[in-house]
Amino acid sequence: MRDAWSSHESWVYECLCCFTTWEEQFEVRHTADGHGGEGVVYEHDGHRCTTPWTDHVCPNCESQNVKAFSAPWGKRPAVPPARRTDDLELVFRLRRLHAW
Repeated sequence: MRDAWSSHESWVYECLCCFTTWEEQFEVRHTADGHGGEGVVYEHDGHRCTTPWTDHVCPNCESQNVKAFSAPWGKRPAVPPARRTDDLELVFRLRRLHAW
């Protein structure tokens, strides 16, 4: 008996011409072949499709110059605010760590 399982993946796309970004959801079906290999099939809106990182067209300008990111990598985290500490406190902390 072959093992089979499904998962959902989100991909973020960015057009390098007009800088439009959009996100698409894919259903991914994995099947073990019984010999240590794995077959993978991608579906988008219930239809089989190519891998998410190939053959995409921008919905805004119809350019094929599109970059794909897996959803966690495509979203850029917010920059944390700078800490406001006294310089003297920083010097003492570095000395305790033997870094200065």
